[in-house]
Amino acid sequence: MTAFTRALVLILAVAGAGLAVAACDSTPTVPVPPPEICEASVPTGDNLCTVSCESSSTLKDVALVYNDTIGEGVMRATENDGSFSVEVTAFPEDEIIVQMKQDDKLSAEVYLYVPSE
Repeated sequence: MTAFTRALVLILAVAGAGLAVAACDSTPTVPVPPPEICEASVPTGDNLCTVSCESSSTLKDVALVYNDTIGEGVMRATENDGSFSVEVTAFPEDEIIVQMKQDDKLSAEVYLYVPSE
């Protein structure tokens, strides 16, 4: 193997190792905290249920509230203290899923069931 070939192999090996290290992002991510205290109201005559949640997060998040039973949901910016209140179409016993979103990260899901009374 000539000196040029050895140098070329070494350059390619170093470049490949550099790409492998750059592709491995080891920056730890902080999980998005789920809302802590959530409740769903009894639906109104118009089949609207109010979902209210509190959060320990002081970041301005986006709340995702989805009625998994009928397949409808809403997104709403939270208050500065992380709390929010939204109305969703719902019927008694429907399953509601609540998540918080910060940038492109989602919290764990919180499950609620719409009360009948």
